[in-house]
Amino acid sequence: MTDFQIVDTREEILKILEQKGEILQKDLWKELKIDSSKCSRILRKLEKEGLIRRVEVVVDGVKTFKIVSSKIEEKRAEEEKLDLRTVMDRMEQVAKLPPCYGCLELECEAERCLKLEVWFLKVCKFG
Repeated sequence: MTDFQIVDTREEILKILEQKGEILQKDLWKELKIDSSKCSRILRKLEKEGLIRRVEVVVDGVKTFKIVSSKIEEKRAEEEKLDLRTVMDRMEQVAKLPPCYGCLELECEAERCLKLEVWFLKVCKFG
């Protein structure tokens, strides 16, 4: 394999990962029509450069690697942070609601409600 073929193969691997996000190593070398050892060498270099991550997995009782694009992993991590931020913001909003909002007591009088009084004191104290 020449240097140009290696560069082309690297680019092709990155393109496949951009499209699929992840792929099993054994499927990758078959798709690229190269032997497994050449594929492994290229993937080790890509991993060393931080462009991919190889995750050891067992498929049908055989050890292989799942190849994951670092870009895709970063994007997923950022999306998870956003989801967590959204949940935390929502929880904060819900925590600010008076207990009457979800109260199941139909005959409750706000002036005599202990839950409402405790909530009001917390809001006034911690605002």
